[in-house]
Amino acid sequence: MRFLALALALAAAAAHADSSNAIIRLLNSRASGSPRGYAEAAAEVARDAEAGKPLQQFVLALVATEPDAPPAARMTAERRKEYLDQSRGRIRALAEQKDNALAWYLLSLEENDLKMLRRAADGGNIQALNAWGTITLTQALSNHGVKTNDIGRILTKSFGYFKRAAAEKDPNGIYNVGMCYLNGYGVDRDPDKAYECFRTAAEAGHPEAINNLGGFYRDGVVVDRDPVAAVRWFRRSAEMENPYGELNYGLALQRGEGVAPDAARAVALFRDASAKGSPEAMNALGMCLYRGEGAGKDEAAAVALYRRAASLGYPPAMENLAAAYELGFGGIPKDSAMCKVWKIRALAARGDRNAAAWLIQNGHSLR
Repeated sequence: MRFLALALALAAAAAHADSSNAIIRLLNSRASGSPRGYAEAAAEVARDAEAGKPLQQFVLALVATEPDAPPAARMTAERRKEYLDQSRGRIRALAEQKDNALAWYLLSLEENDLKMLRRAADGGNIQALNAWGTITLTQALSNHGVKTNDIGRILTKSFGYFKRAAAEKDPNGIYNVGMCYLNGYGVDRDPDKAYECFRTAAEAGHPEAINNLGGFYRDGVVVDRDPVAAVRWFRRSAEMENPYGELNYGLALQRGEGVAPDAARAVALFRDASAKGSPEAMNALGMCLYRGEGAGKDEAAAVALYRRAASLGYPPAMENLAAAYELGFGGIPKDSAMCKVWKIRALAARGDRNAAAWLIQNGHSLR
């Protein structure tokens, strides 16, 4: 998660409650994977920014450079500089003179400063708590610069940051706590508690929590297996344009699980999720194009999608590329050597250290 819901302190800094709510919804939907909500909130914030409201100008300028920024948040470099210059002084004064945690959080976003982010988290800013917890958790899981003996301690601290955000009834914090319970990060694995967290976050409109509930019903974890209920959750998440919801709703339509099969609709959903960067959806769409299911058969386009998904580290796409080299399709000639490389890359992407070592020793990249 990159941006998370602003704390209630923001309301005091905004001129009107409605404006404050729009900013909260903008950053909250941006974090929780709701492109539709993100776009709607950005349009409101943009109107206030054009009217000269400094806080709205600063926040809008912060998200303007994101690749998935909605149309209302996009602006020229000149306009972005103007917005930041007009509002930065107020934000910095709050941080430096009042030690305001929210101000430190906003400055950390602009300057990409982890020290500021940590200061905001220690000061209790909800968004910083979620962001710092995510950063430390990711570093621990990737072992990036982290000693093996320290991993458990760091994961426990990450869980603590999420719990502090969840204690303020923040949907992103509750969702993150659920993910920790689901995977056993910093706490004993507990699917029941994970389900309760996702249920609570879903009731607050969190699209990824809504999608996760669909997974519980699809797989029969904690609750009885119920494909129809699963589809209801997936569809609801997809309607919020969340890529995970779109992917899972598309798979249900493709397989006819809990819903009448509709290959064409599944392809449309896979396309939408692929455009948002989902490697799983890219691979699923590629398979549809390879088979000619729900769309015209196009092996070259299928291979291109497999390559995109493989470059993002998705093992099934690597295996599909291996098949392309083995069979020779989509414009790729048969090549047993490259088939072997992609099979080994898939193993390495799944965590096989021997496979990773073989790739390095033989001069191949991991992707």
